[in-house]
Amino acid sequence: MKPKQLKQIKQNSGYVNKWQGYYLEDTDCIHCLYYKGVKRGCTLTACSCEDIKIKAIEKGRIKRKRGFNSWDM
Repeated sequence: MKPKQLKQIKQNSGYVNKWQGYYLEDTDCIHCLYYKGVKRGCTLTACSCEDIKIKAIEKGRIKRKRGFNSWDM
């Protein structure tokens, strides 16, 4: 007689995609690859993340919520 097998329950991997887009603060020139400091400024003629800025404004993602241990509070 075979032992009784337990029914296996399919479980999720635990990963939940919470990505909702960039904040407007994330698209500052300071974070850009082409920004060369205060004296030189941006080396591009047109902003490379202009479309991301427009999407952030449309979604209302202007200000990021900061945590307790934030470096710029």
